[in-house]
Amino acid sequence: MRIRELHSDEWMAVAELIHVSTNAWYEANLNRSIFQRDDASGCLVFPEVYEALDPGCCLVAEEEDGRLMGSCFYHPRETHVSLGIMNAHPDFAGRGVARALLAEIIRRAGSLPVRLVSSCMNLDSYSLYTRAGFSPRELYQDICLPANKPPPEAPPGAERVREAVMDDVAAMVDLEEEISGIRRSKDYEYFIRNEQKVWRVFVIEDTGGGIDGFLCSIDHSGSNMLGPGVMRSDADALALIQVQLAAMPNRQPVFLVPARAESLVASLYQWGARNCEMHVAQVRGEARDFRGVTMPTFMPETG
Repeated sequence: MRIRELHSDEWMAVAELIHVSTNAWYEANLNRSIFQRDDASGCLVFPEVYEALDPGCCLVAEEEDGRLMGSCFYHPRETHVSLGIMNAHPDFAGRGVARALLAEIIRRAGSLPVRLVSSCMNLDSYSLYTRAGFSPRELYQDICLPANKPPPEAPPGAERVREAVMDDVAAMVDLEEEISGIRRSKDYEYFIRNEQKVWRVFVIEDTGGGIDGFLCSIDHSGSNMLGPGVMRSDADALALIQVQLAAMPNRQPVFLVPARAESLVASLYQWGARNCEMHVAQVRGEARDFRGVTMPTFMPETG
């Protein structure tokens, strides 16, 4: 195989690769699809967003006949390199496609830590990363609220939540560094500009005019999730989650919360929340312990 960068005329081919490989795994192992079964167009959100954020940062594995065997996006940031969605076509299973893509991204990262959030349900994926030197740092519960449940009432603190503005970015970046040790200002500038009209960003203010947390979301045909977000407390996280859910009453976004955030998880269960998967944050290289609450996402995977 040959590892090379994605060409601009291959976005639909990569969308189809992501669609078929992701659905194939979920249907075989968890008896459900992630994307619409007969329509890969929603997966265009990946090259659209990732090429806007990080042009030229998608690698593909190519067969001798030119067929795409796999793909992976990566995201260089001030403090780290983040591994985005990794896919290998089912026709090339067992050929070492993901391993080859990962090795090249690690090489390109140089001395910077490489970070990702991977499924605990996919032991092949988990093993791929731990064999490459990644270690688990935080366990997350994937949460969703059933459609037939009434929307949750605003918890204490929701009155301190407001929409983010560009002037909030510096405080958001500093807060994330305080809580999880990373910085990624370009992500938050991109969300708040919202040129695609699919992003929402809320902050929760503290009593002194600063912020105690923030939470982003995407509402797109190919991805409907809450995150990324960081908060100083479980109560701050719950208030931000409620405001985000209220902003999209006809949707059922998935979101990840730390399993160790016991009061947050308990409150979500009281709302009728259900677990739909488990994920783990993994890091190759130096990383500080997580503080407060972190809520990663898969669009975009830059933390």
